[in-house]
Amino acid sequence: MASVLGVLLITYAGAAMYGHSMVEKLEQTHAVFRDAQLRNGYVAMSDVQRLVTIAQSARNRGEMTEADQQDFIGAADIIFVRVDHFSGLVQEGSNQTLGALSVAALREVLDIADRATADGFADLPGLASDLLVAAEDTRSKLVLFLDEMRRQSDDVLAMQSTALRQQQRNVLITLAGLTLLSWLTLMLLRREVLGRQARDVAERKVAFLAYNDALTGLPNRTQYKERLERSLAEGQDVALLLADLDEFKSINDTFGHGTGDAVLRFVAQKLAAFARRHSGFAARLGGDEFALVVPTTDLAGLIHLCEGILRSTAKPVDIDGEAVGVGISIGLATTELARDTDGATIDLLSRIADFALYEAKSAGRNRFAVYDSALEVRFLERRAMVEDLPNAVSNRELSVYLQPKVDLATATPTGFEALVRWQRAGRLTPPDEFVQVAEETGMIQRIDRYVLDEATRAVAQWNMLHETAYAVSVNLSGLHFTSSRLVDWVREALEVSGLRADLLTLEITETVQLRDWKLTGQILAQLRALGVRISIDDFGTGYSSLAYLRAIMADELKIDRSLVTQIDAPGQARMLFASVLDIARTMELDVVVEGVETADQVAVLTSFGVKTVQGFYFGRPAPMAQALRQAMETPATGDTAPRIAS
Repeated sequence: MASVLGVLLITYAGAAMYGHSMVEKLEQTHAVFRDAQLRNGYVAMSDVQRLVTIAQSARNRGEMTEADQQDFIGAADIIFVRVDHFSGLVQEGSNQTLGALSVAALREVLDIADRATADGFADLPGLASDLLVAAEDTRSKLVLFLDEMRRQSDDVLAMQSTALRQQQRNVLITLAGLTLLSWLTLMLLRREVLGRQARDVAERKVAFLAYNDALTGLPNRTQYKERLERSLAEGQDVALLLADLDEFKSINDTFGHGTGDAVLRFVAQKLAAFARRHSGFAARLGGDEFALVVPTTDLAGLIHLCEGILRSTAKPVDIDGEAVGVGISIGLATTELARDTDGATIDLLSRIADFALYEAKSAGRNRFAVYDSALEVRFLERRAMVEDLPNAVSNRELSVYLQPKVDLATATPTGFEALVRWQRAGRLTPPDEFVQVAEETGMIQRIDRYVLDEATRAVAQWNMLHETAYAVSVNLSGLHFTSSRLVDWVREALEVSGLRADLLTLEITETVQLRDWKLTGQILAQLRALGVRISIDDFGTGYSSLAYLRAIMADELKIDRSLVTQIDAPGQARMLFASVLDIARTMELDVVVEGVETADQVAVLTSFGVKTVQGFYFGRPAPMAQALRQAMETPATGDTAPRIAS
């Protein structure tokens, strides 16, 4: 109410100020117009006097020189223009008598001047005398006419100012009435709204407590059962996660029930956040038992969800200065399995989820278990992949693909990123399906070395054959920084391939955890001594600090596609991208922007001054020979390829 009243008062004051301002502007406009007209009149008198002066000077000398004649004719022409001006004023004005007399007097001066010009200025004494008489007559009539114009202008100004002030008073009176009426109306509305709000708050509180847990605010068992039963009745595919805190009793016994309640609220917030991300809901069933219901049976996504929950509760929680460890066990079940038995009912789904929870606790707690017949299939597949990976390199089942890095100014490739693919069982397997397994089994080191050797060899041979200077980037696992063998492998790859060291960039993913910083620093220093470049890959997906960037001693920063997807429209995404770009430039790092897929993104990146980009808009990953040929054939605004300096 106060804000609305304030707006009305501000409007009232604004109207008063605006009216006063309009009166001042009206007065200023009239003053400018009046002064201009008066000035024109006095200048006209000056022009007439100039004719008289020229004629008198010629009479005294006894001749009208050629220069005098030119001056005389020029002055007469100016008076002719003045006559036209005053004729217009006479037609528009109310005092036409004085105006007509003034114009007639000016025309008489012109007639005298024209006759003298036509006679060749034969009678200079007569000309001087006639002009003197006519000038005096013109001056007296112009003075009267200009004075009348000034008086009439002032009268018009007074009438218009009075009318404007009256309008201003009417507006202010109306606004004052509206302000008072609005205030009275708002007072009545306020009383009604406050009463209704009090009733609504009480009703909502009763309804909330009937379906929600008072401690955590989560849905209680009643709401949980109703929502889950409704989903099952509608035939929806859902997953049920039952979660139970490990050793919760000991937390209550050791730290007290207040701390125990704080732990329950902490866990509830975490579970609710995860449930919202998956379009589901979390509930507290009682004690330290929780449930999550999400509308999916995708096991991979559900496993990822479980892992995320475990990570979010892995670190001790600071509660009132006490570090409290929170363990949680999770049992997962889906309606897909429930239909395979006795139909998807809430009782059956709860039983199999509870059994999975028991299995998780039996296996050591602080983990999850999935009650799903597909678990065995996935386990066997994973084991098969672990067994097949060692043979993938020796059997040359791995292929190296290249994706171009492009100079944005010329749209020409300047280098490539080397990416690995696995031809397994007749299917081209992308890296996101086997790299994690390779990391966990240690096979990633052999795979990275294979990619390093193949990529440097192919690019070096192409550069030598075609006199180009393409660069190549190779991704490295964090496992390489546990031993200095990486330096030997890179040195050997450069020596065998003949690739210039400055054309090789080693990319370290931002999310890689480098454990031994002392050893990592030594390895990076040795790699830089070889002349290769260091790049931080996928920047923006992890948690890098400025200290991390300095410690890596990188030459290049690759901005992840997640920071690029929405920069084609103004907003937070573009501001965040600009901030990352400023950090890179401040630290004097070269920048490569990944994931460029649209012309709009290209336009924005160009405006930011980005030099190098990579993405599907310029080229998808392709087998090495194909990618190199396509790079040479790429039409561009400049040279078709970087050349070796002569």
